[in-house]
Amino acid sequence: MKTLFLILTSCLLISCGSSQNLEVSTEKSKALDELVAQKKLEIISDWAAPLATSSLNALSNSGLFPAGSTANNINLIGNFNHFRILGDSISVYLPYYGERRISAGFNNRNNNIEFDGVPEDVKVTYDEKKQRYLMKFGIRNATEWLRVSVTLYPNLRSDIMIQSNHRTSIRYRGKVLKLEEKNNTAVSNN
Repeated sequence: MKTLFLILTSCLLISCGSSQNLEVSTEKSKALDELVAQKKLEIISDWAAPLATSSLNALSNSGLFPAGSTANNINLIGNFNHFRILGDSISVYLPYYGERRISAGFNNRNNNIEFDGVPEDVKVTYDEKKQRYLMKFGIRNATEWLRVSVTLYPNLRSDIMIQSNHRTSIRYRGKVLKLEEKNNTAVSNN
């Protein structure tokens, strides 16, 4: 009886496993290829996923996060944020949730992740098997060095991972849009 239960459970788990073959509409995949080739895209993040520490858990328990949020998954819908790539330059404005490990000084009141300029050590690769782009680079602001990793998926979703030498790491999930040069606004591809 125990063996039969294990066999049935194993078969169920194997049949429910996700497929490794990612098939996404070629229209969205071509749109992403075009956005990356033209270097004109904007990412609007819907969720922030900070490293859940005891401090963030305390804030979450006190009800200070938006509705539907937890200490390691914070809803950003309705909060201004962007990650724009226009040519070789990027513009980043992302709200930061997490802990500072090293002080940024007494006069630094802004805790957000902000950058406008040309990043360093840029590497863009395309993973044919997983059908996704991976961009890695570094950005330096007045007080810290940030390592940024951006993954762009063919369904026009994104993952941004930011690691800092002063703060705990954080991940953002959002959608990829076409960036119009005139006024630096995004246009949906859907």
